[in-house]
Amino acid sequence: MTDVVPIRVLIADDMMPIRDYLSMVLAHEPDMNIVATVESGTDAVSLAKSLQPNVVLMDIEMETPRAGVDAIRTLNQELPDIRCVVLTHFCDDNTVFAAFEAGAVDYVFKNASVSEILESIRAAAQGRSYLRPQIARMITSEFRAMRSEREALVNTLNIVYRLTPTELSILRLLAEGKTKAEITKLRHVEASTIRTHVNNILKKFDEATVADVVERLRRLGIFDIFMG
Repeated sequence: MTDVVPIRVLIADDMMPIRDYLSMVLAHEPDMNIVATVESGTDAVSLAKSLQPNVVLMDIEMETPRAGVDAIRTLNQELPDIRCVVLTHFCDDNTVFAAFEAGAVDYVFKNASVSEILESIRAAAQGRSYLRPQIARMITSEFRAMRSEREALVNTLNIVYRLTPTELSILRLLAEGKTKAEITKLRHVEASTIRTHVNNILKKFDEATVADVVERLRRLGIFDIFMG
């Protein structure tokens, strides 16, 4: 019978009790071999380059608040065969998405069971990625928000394309903080003319005030496209 080649694991966490605990847990697994334990993302990258682990169990906050994310990004770029599994207590959207964007293959919380951590290491070593329910919900929610934002952008762009050059010019001046009276003087027209253009703009955007239109365009980044 062929001997099983142990999974080579590097543990990166700035808290010694956690490193010791994980070392103790993994030491009892016949299919795992701890090649090193380190307390910083910098050391994780350095030793990973020399020791070539299969999996790095990576904390997020070590020498810097995002040291783990930075280390994962570096390893993913320079040693893509090494799989990085995040093990952290951070559960906010920004940190989770940053870790996956950097190249993490899994994201496990420190209150997870031992069996869950071990299964994550084994799955990573086999090239499998498993999205835990909480992480899957976060990603699904983010995609829904992105889709909603994209639809809002497309709808608003369609409205902007339907503005006349005069309306677009007036809207630019309003966004710069000019009042209707000031715009009347700048354009050498009657106040009623500016009021008519502003009302047309509001009807096209289906907004109650100019401030609502301007905030919408700023939020979607449309000023950068049309009015930069």
